[in-house]
Order: sequence, then C-alpha cells, then structure tokens
Amino acid sequence: MVKLAPNDQLRTAREGRHLSREQLADMIGASKLNVGRWERGDAYPGHPFMEKLCALFGMSPEELGFPPVNTEIAADVPDAIYDPGIPPVPPVTLVGRERQIVEARRCLLVGGNAVLTALNGLPGVGKTTLAIALAHDEELRAHFYDGVLWAGLGPDPNVQGQLRRWGRLLGLSNDAMAELNSSEAWATTLRTAIGARQMLLIIDDAWQVEESLAFKVGGPNCAHLVTTRFPAIGMSMGADNITTVSELSAEESMKLLCQIAPKVVELEVNKAHDLVEAVGGLPLALTLMGNYLRLQAYSGQPRRIQSALQQLTNTAARLQLVEPRAPGERHPSLPAGASLSLESIIAVTDQQLDEQVRGALYALSVFPAKPNSFSEEAALAVADCEGETLDDLADAGLLESSGSGRYTLHQTIADYARLQLTETAPTERFIEYANTFVETHKTDYELLDQESGIILAALEAAYKLKKHAELARGVSAFASFLLLRGNYEQAERHVQRAYEAAMMRRDRHSITNTLLYKGEIASRQGNYEQAETSFKEGLSIAQQIDAPDQISILLKDLGWMTWKQGNYEQAETYLQEGLIIARQHEYLEHTSAILNVLGSLMASKGNYPQAVAYMEEGLVLARQSGDREQICGLLLNLGVTVVEQGYDEQAEAYLQEGLTIARQIRHQEWIIVLLVNMGEMAVDQENYARAEVYYSEALALVRQIGNREWTSVLLINMGKLAQKQGNYVKAGEYLLESLNLARQIGRPRIICVCLYEHGNLYLQQQKFETAEIAFNEMLTCIPEGDQELFAQAQYGLARIEAAKGNFQKARKLGEESITILDIIGHRSVQEVRKWMLSIEKLK
Repeated sequence: MVKLAPNDQLRTAREGRHLSREQLADMIGASKLNVGRWERGDAYPGHPFMEKLCALFGMSPEELGFPPVNTEIAADVPDAIYDPGIPPVPPVTLVGRERQIVEARRCLLVGGNAVLTALNGLPGVGKTTLAIALAHDEELRAHFYDGVLWAGLGPDPNVQGQLRRWGRLLGLSNDAMAELNSSEAWATTLRTAIGARQMLLIIDDAWQVEESLAFKVGGPNCAHLVTTRFPAIGMSMGADNITTVSELSAEESMKLLCQIAPKVVELEVNKAHDLVEAVGGLPLALTLMGNYLRLQAYSGQPRRIQSALQQLTNTAARLQLVEPRAPGERHPSLPAGASLSLESIIAVTDQQLDEQVRGALYALSVFPAKPNSFSEEAALAVADCEGETLDDLADAGLLESSGSGRYTLHQTIADYARLQLTETAPTERFIEYANTFVETHKTDYELLDQESGIILAALEAAYKLKKHAELARGVSAFASFLLLRGNYEQAERHVQRAYEAAMMRRDRHSITNTLLYKGEIASRQGNYEQAETSFKEGLSIAQQIDAPDQISILLKDLGWMTWKQGNYEQAETYLQEGLIIARQHEYLEHTSAILNVLGSLMASKGNYPQAVAYMEEGLVLARQSGDREQICGLLLNLGVTVVEQGYDEQAEAYLQEGLTIARQIRHQEWIIVLLVNMGEMAVDQENYARAEVYYSEALALVRQIGNREWTSVLLINMGKLAQKQGNYVKAGEYLLESLNLARQIGRPRIICVCLYEHGNLYLQQQKFETAEIAFNEMLTCIPEGDQELFAQAQYGLARIEAAKGNFQKARKLGEESITILDIIGHRSVQEVRKWMLSIEKLK
C-alpha cells in the first residue's frame, strides 16, 4: 500500500479559517480522526466528504492537496472491501435509534470492540437493522476506509462457509484456504490478510461465544461490532462497550407505523395506538403489522381496513403474521425457507430451552406483561422452580430484569408463552400467591401498590376460571385497598363478581363480606339508601351465622350511614352496640374505627369533650395496632373537632400529621378531606392564597375519584373563599352546585351548611328576603340533636330581623344562638356576641 504524502494544503486551509480538526469535522459530519488522517496522508476522503470540503473552502480537490481520483497515487490506494453479504438499507427510515447510532459510532471510531445487544436478548427489537445502518454509515465508512465485513450467524451458522467468503474477499486463494483445518488457523490467516487495514467487522446475531470468536479476526486498526440476544456473549468477547437496544417509545412506534402504513394511521389513529401498545413498541412487530395494513389498505376501502385492524387485535394473529423474504434476505436466526414472523423469531430461542426452563417461561406468562413487573418470590411460586431456572431464562434473553429482585416479560414474549400454556396449574398457583400476599400485607400499602397489577390480574384469572372461593377470598382482602385509593368503579366491578360467586356457593360468610363492601362503595359514591340496604342485609346474615367480627364492623358502618342521613339517635344505638361487641372480643381495629365514628357523631351533637375522649381513645388503639388508615382518620376528625372549639394550633398539628400519613399511604379520600379542612383554616386566617392551593389540589383529586359527598363539601368551602374575596357571582355558582349535589345524595348536614352559606352570601349582598328563605329552609333540614346547626340558623335569622329593624326579635334569636353555642363550646359564639354588641349600638 502506497501512503499519500502529508497534506499541508488541507491543514493550511483549515488553519486559515481558524478551525480546529474537531470543528472542521463537526461542520462536514465527519470525525476529527478522519481529518487527522487526511492531513497526515493516511487516508483519502470519500466522495461525500470531498464534496463537503470543497464546498466549505471554495476550493477544488487539487487545491486542497488531494490528487484527482484517476492519478497514479490515488490508484495506489487499495479499493475498499464492502462485503456483498451486508444486507441493503431497509426502505423505511430508521426510527428512534439516534442515541444508539451516536453511541456505537463513538465507540467504533476510538477503536476496540463495540457490542450491540438487546436488553436481555429481546428478539425482534431491531439489532440487525441497527447494525445494517452502521454498516452503511458514511462517517464509519470514511473512517474504516479499507472496508466492512459482515457475518450473519444465527443458531445454526455455516461458520466455515462465511470464513471462506471473508478469505476470498481478502484475496486468499482456494489452495491456501484448503489448508486451513482449525479455527486457530483461520483466525491467524485472516488476521494476517487484514494486516494494518482499517476495517469494520460486523458479527450479526451471535448465539454461541465460540462461533462468534471465530470472526474476531481484525487487526490493530479494526473494530468489531456484534449483535446478540444473549448479554453474556458480548461480555465474554471482551466488549469495551455494550449498548442496549430497547423497544421504541409510543411516539416512535407511531412514527414507524405511520411511515409504513400512513393511510391506516391517518384514518384510525386510536386503533393504531392500541396496536402499538399491544406489541410494546417492538420494531419487528410494528413492521410486520404495518406491511400487512398497507397491503390491506391499497384499495382505500374502509371496510377492508377495519377488518385488518380487527384481525390484529387477536394475539395469535399478530404472532403468526408472516412476511415472506427472498433467499438472500433470510433472517440469520431462521432456517432456510422459514417465513419471518413474531412467532418464528421467538420460537427459535424457545426451542433451545430445556423442558423445565420452557415450562417456567410458559408459567410466567400468567403475570401481566411489561410495564408491569413481578418479584422473584412470586416468579418462583408461580413457575414452581428454582432461581437457576430464572437465570436461564434471563440468559436466553426472554426474561428481563426490572430492578433488584424483580422481573418483567415483554408483551410479545408473554403473548407467545401464553399461547403455549395448556395447563391451569400455574394460573391456580398465581391466584393462591396473590391471595396469600394480600392477606399477609393487608395494610402494607406501599407493597400493595407495587404488586397491585398482579393482584388485579389474579382476581381476573380467578373470575375467568370460575374459581369462586378464591375470587371471594381475594376480593375480600383487596377491596379495602381499592377503596383507599379511590378506585370505586374497579372495586365495584370486583366486589359484584365476588358477591355473585359467593351467592352461587351459598357461602354466607363471603356473602356478608361482599355486602359490607357493596355498602361502603355505594356510600362513597353518595348512594346512601343502597348502602344502607347492603349493610342491613349483611348484618342480618352475620347475626344468623354468629360472626361477631362482621357484626361489629357492619354496625359501625350502619351507624356511620345513619349519622350521615341525619338520624343521630339510631346512629348512636348502632355504634354503641358495635362497640360492646368489639370490646368483648378485643377487636382493636374495629374498636378504634367505631370510636372514631362515635366521636364524629358526638361532635355533630355539640358534645365536644365526649367526642375528643372517644377519638383520643381510638387513636391510642390505632397507634397500638399500627393501622395507618385509622390513625389518619382519627387525626383528621380530632383536628376538625378541636378547631370548632377554637384550638387552631392544636388542630393544625393534628391535620398536618394526618396529611403526612395520608400522602404516605396515598389515601385519596383522606387527602381530600384534610386539604379541605386546612384550606378552611387558611380562609379563617385570611391567608387566601394558601387556601386556594389546598382547594385546587383537593378539587383535582375529588373530580378524579368521583366522590360526590366531598365534592359538595369542597364546593361550599370554595364558595366561602370566593365570597371573602368579593367574587359573589363565583361564590353563588359554587354554592348552587354544592347544594344540588348534597340534595342528590341526601346528606342533610351538608344541605344545611350549604343553605347557611347561601344565606350569608345573600345577606352580604343585602338580598334579605332570599337570605331569609335559605335560613328557614335550613331549619327544616337540621338533623334532630344537631345543636350547632340550629344555633347557626338562629343566628342567620337574627341578622335578618335586625336588617328589617326588628331588634327585639333579633336579640332574642341571637341570645338563643349564644346560649346553645356556649353550652357546646363552639368557637363561633364569639362572632355572635360581637354581632349582638353591634346591634345594641344601633338601637
């Protein structure tokens, strides 16, 4: 090889522009190593780079120090070898691989080995496509100016045949190659033939380390690029860098699908999104589906497009979708004559597994697929195997790691494995594991959050397999968590299924449990009559089967419900009866819950000392049992109760601690209620900006979970805030929406509070007649025994009489209000007294 003379002209032109080698390289899309070699005479720029250099400097090749291509010196530069085995560039533009291209190019340009591997060897992720792009990359070809060699291996490669092709390309004679009878001899000979050449050697779809090493024959100026579905191969080959080729994002997937089948995506964008999600962004799947859809859409008939999209919603149809290829385009993983499909490309790996490992893969398909994950403990229980089996699956590139001690299956791998699963035993083990997990960790909310995906999948599996006992058991354990998260619709669906299963089995214990949850769901949705019916039916059955634990909690819920409906006397009867049973049987959690409701009831009746006593006792028990949900609820109610007595500092401490816990366990309802009460305190302190922050967060959450009761309460508070800020129109809108909701759900106390605030708003606007109507209507709705509400109504009417000039009647009503508020110790007594003094001055 004749070396070109150092190129001072190019260097002079560059320095004349005050450019470094790196700056010049960036301007023409090359590397600074390329520029250095051109200036030293080690290389001659390829045609694309030559054009860019001439355009940049406004000079001819000769003026830049490069002889014409047809000169004697240029002829002495050996032709580059470009392996005819390199597949052509696919017609579709590469999508979503910019980072991997840049990273691989960087590693290759500095020399050494760059290994491309899919995460855990995921088949169909586009490793070969990326390698093809790198093989044709202009910058890499300019750097590896002596050429690019390609070897496509697969599970059953023709190693000797490919080595012979490399030998012929490098100029070895048939006689010389005939004498090579070992891999060591081939490696030595090929390495010698390559010598000092600067080449890129690509080893595609490597399955065995020994076979891959047979092609690692580059000299000191070469680099190797290996693609493999097995992470261990890259490491075993001494890779300097391993680049993970992951699935495409949803946006990238849509872009690829749109390139291939633009008409279909344009007409049915939502269904296209569904398909992208179904295959988890796997490029091979997207390409196969896109080609199929493009073919079906050529006529432009909507019916045919709809039919094709419907066909692809079927898992088996997606996996078996084939794309015939010419012999020269055969995927290296597939045998000759095999059509390319998702099923065939995954089956190649599946067939390499031993029976036990294969069975474990099929069993793991019962778990929900990526992005969900599952623990190693769950995997071992469901697959009924040892940890080494999971290692084998990971090494085979089928099972992905998802953090410490956790795994995940890609959607297409899970789909494939699920179709091979013919027995129900893994599903049954899955259901048993999920049920036991929930029962063991019923209040470990963070763990339940992490595993909620598999728990819900297990409930679905139990329903489909008609495992009625297991379904009822799982739902009874998990329903409270769904309620805590505010997932009312999801809870309702599973509880209804469990109720029907329990009825079919005539399992009265399970029937009682599901009726309890049916009632709790209905109450949170504001369907109080339906809730009461469920609670009473459940209580009747619990009493028949003598189940004290169920009896006590159902009495608690009935007491809670009748209190909400304004029947304080009946509520107390239910609660006291439930408390006696809970204390007798030492049910700490039930006792704490009943004391919490009793405390709220006493507060509504104005008996604040008794209310605080009940709640403080309940809090001690809740802390003792470690029940964070109960602790949070008791802190909330204590905060509300003491603030009514005017102890703002103590109230804020309770509410802040409650909010911290509510956020920890992500109790959506408690977060809302705590934010509402903290916002109300901020309004009283005239910190309106802070109140708006609290109310804004609460409103987003309450709309999300669809709790009509707390929506109504929040709207009252937002109306009060708007009134304080002088925005009477907005205040009226909030209060009207709140009143309509409160009437829909039949919540007397909220109706009364809303009417009271309506009256206050009308008074502020001097609409005395309308205000009087609101206060009088309030009197007709007050639950019997609610002293606070009665006192507030009297105060409202007193102000109406004063506005009319009836000071004597106003004083009488005001004094009645003060007497009640004084007896119960309500903080608003000071406001009424202050007002009474003001009308004395007017008189």
